[in-house]
Amino acid sequence: MNIFVIGSGNVATHLSTALIKAGHNITGVCGRQQAHTAELAKKLNTKPFDNISAIPNGADIYLISVSDDNIAGVAAQMPEVKGIVAHTAGSVPMSVLERFDRHGVVYPLQSFSKSRKIDVSCVPFCIEGNNEQTAETLTALANSLSNDVRPMTSAQRSKLHLAAVFASNFANCMYAEAETILKGGDIPFEIMRQLIAETAAKAADMGPTAAQTGPARRGDTTVMSRQMQSLPDGKLQKLYSFVSERIQGRYKPKEN
Repeated sequence: MNIFVIGSGNVATHLSTALIKAGHNITGVCGRQQAHTAELAKKLNTKPFDNISAIPNGADIYLISVSDDNIAGVAAQMPEVKGIVAHTAGSVPMSVLERFDRHGVVYPLQSFSKSRKIDVSCVPFCIEGNNEQTAETLTALANSLSNDVRPMTSAQRSKLHLAAVFASNFANCMYAEAETILKGGDIPFEIMRQLIAETAAKAADMGPTAAQTGPARRGDTTVMSRQMQSLPDGKLQKLYSFVSERIQGRYKPKEN
C-alpha cells in the first residue's frame, strides 16, 4: 500500500519503519519539527513536507501519528483526500476524523521510544473503521505488521488506553521513585532488573490479582509503618500509604 505519514515522533518513526520492512511504500512524511521530519524522511527514502494543508493526494492511507491533543487540529487542516485517514491514538475517538469519507484507527498498544528497538510483530494492534471496507483495509495493513490484530470500538480503546496508563506510565513512575530511594543508599537501579521482569511475567501468567505480594498484601503493618517513616518526604509517604491501602482493600490479610 501507499502510505503518507503525518508525524515524526516515536510512534511515527517505529510504524513507518515497520511499514517499509513489510513492503509498503511511504509516499511522504509531514511534521511540525522540520529537522525531525527531514531526518525521518531521509531514513525512509521519501519526501519531507512541513505544510499539512499542502500534502499530496494519491495515497491509499494517511496515517496521523501525532500527540493525542493535536489530532483534531491536524485533521482540520488536511485537504480533501481519497484515501483512508486513520490516527494511531488510544484515547481519541474515531469520530474526530468524520469529515473524511473513509476513516479509522490503527492503535498499537506499546510504549515507543526512538532509541529502543521494538519487535512490532508482537505488538497488539487495535483496529476500527467507519465502514466494513475501511476496517478490512486497515486490518490488512495491521496484519502485515503484527501477529496480534483485534477489532475494537472507540469506547473499548479508551478503556484500554486508561488501563495502559496505569500498567505502563504509572508503573514506570514507581520505578523512578524506586530509583530515587536506591540512590539514597548508593545502590544501582540495575539490581531491580530481575525483580521487575519476574513481577511482569507473573502478572501476565497468573493475573495481577493472584500475583500480588508484599507487606500490604500480607498485612505486615509493622513493616509498613517502618518503611513509610523512612521515606524522605511527605508526598512519598502519602503515595506509599495510598497504594498500600488500595492493595489491602483487595485482600483480607492472612492470619499469622
